[in-house]
Amino acid sequence: MHKTALLGALLVVLLASGCSKKEHTAKDYSADGTPAFGATFVQASIGEASNLIPWLATDTASHDVSGMIYPSLLKYDKDLNLAPYLAESWEVSPDGLSLTFHLRKNAVWEDGQPVTAADVMASYQTIIAPSTQTPYAEKYKLVTHADTPDAYTFRVTYAAPFAPALASWAELSILPKHKLDACPDLMACDLKRQPLGTGPYKLLSWQSGKEIELTARHDHFEHRPYIERVRTRLITDLDAQFLELKTGRIDSMGLKPVQYAKLTDSDAFTRRYAKYNYLGNNYVYLGFNLNNSLFTDKRVRQALSFATPRDALVKGVLLGYGIASAGPFKPGTWAADDTLKPYPYDVDKANQLLSAAGWIDTDGDGIRDKDGNPFSFTVVTNQGNDQRIKTAEIMQFTFRQVGVDMHIRVQEWATFIENTINKRQFDAFILGWQLTPEPDPYDIWHSSKTGPREFNIINYKNADVDRLIEAARNTFDQTERKKYYAQFQQILYDEQPYLFLYTPLTLTALHKRFKGVVPAPAGLMYNFIDWYVPAEQQIYTPQTAMVP
Repeated sequence: MHKTALLGALLVVLLASGCSKKEHTAKDYSADGTPAFGATFVQASIGEASNLIPWLATDTASHDVSGMIYPSLLKYDKDLNLAPYLAESWEVSPDGLSLTFHLRKNAVWEDGQPVTAADVMASYQTIIAPSTQTPYAEKYKLVTHADTPDAYTFRVTYAAPFAPALASWAELSILPKHKLDACPDLMACDLKRQPLGTGPYKLLSWQSGKEIELTARHDHFEHRPYIERVRTRLITDLDAQFLELKTGRIDSMGLKPVQYAKLTDSDAFTRRYAKYNYLGNNYVYLGFNLNNSLFTDKRVRQALSFATPRDALVKGVLLGYGIASAGPFKPGTWAADDTLKPYPYDVDKANQLLSAAGWIDTDGDGIRDKDGNPFSFTVVTNQGNDQRIKTAEIMQFTFRQVGVDMHIRVQEWATFIENTINKRQFDAFILGWQLTPEPDPYDIWHSSKTGPREFNIINYKNADVDRLIEAARNTFDQTERKKYYAQFQQILYDEQPYLFLYTPLTLTALHKRFKGVVPAPAGLMYNFIDWYVPAEQQIYTPQTAMVP
């Protein structure tokens, strides 16, 4: 059975204050010694879900919710190896060109209809349909033939080797054929707000601008989740989230570094909450609009990279809870070229490059100009993320030291994504990418992916990069594939189409009454279906949240 490579460098570090792994005690269980059903898990999000059709959503808030409703054929286990999910087993042909999935026979949709290969086929056909406006379709368009030999078997064939093929079926959420058939226009489909899934949870209510609540599927094919309800509250400010955490009105949140380091060490806090930190599967970057004449000369982009104090950002913004980034892959993973080091902060080098590119301060006002135009632009980022805002403020200051005038605009999340990012209405922006275990960079960096709502947001086009990405996709041997990725990263390192900034540690607080939490390379939530709260510690009812 073919499996993806383990991301061996993913670090999970448990703090000493009550976070180390321990044996279960009698108090962890119900009276009969088994995990207890019931309880509610309350979390918060700084952004509201845009819609619950996973193929149409490009934001984390939507995927966090839809991921609990719609499963895929495969999933990643705690060590980031591919594992069965809707498919109970699979085979890869000797030449690697065909995949055959055998579906489990105990999965049903919320309306009681069985999940069959026809649902997988309909999902595949819908995501590749020209009318489906999705950035996720490209890898599925490489399938040359798909068929269903029987009601519980789905088979696909590729014309050429495609290294990410198996992993791609861990990324495609399966939706019900009978609902897709009723939605000729997916963009107007009621599934966007009224999902019908076969995952461990189903939608109970969605109060726009306030909260989404899910309830457990007692007939879920793996097993009934122990946690009965999951509430995701919209709280757009992390300081406000922290107040809700301290008063017990949410159970978990991603902490800001200052909250993690300085505001969570009291006895009252550590008695109730465990803290976790591990290197996240994401990076933060500043992206340029490469259609803007300010940024077409790579010397300008290189200069701004030298004018970016990454070590200061890690220390000042992240308080040391992160590492500076040099490229598009997570440091320490097999695809990353760790010989490339982040550009150092070098004002002299930045000044030399800007002058060489023709940007000179001709009128002595402290701002460089060229052909009568000042070097002035606006960077946009999202409300509710203090790290990105503080990062922009520090870069604004250091850019000014080399004669570049950068303004900052902060937008509410939905406006930022829909109007600024999707419509390409920006000079530059600060955002982050959430990475998957499969490192294929095609969707973000290939020149064919610059269309509306696709992920090559900055309009980057480089024929050598296209060739290297395609060659890596067509190479099963990981050692050879890594060579292509090394060349790809070296080109990005030279051209600096992004300013790769840092990879932050994920800093999480979680109430200690939740049991079954086992940190692993996959993070914390990979086994959420197995979390539970002992019966005597279940303080929430489905309708209320009592303060512990």
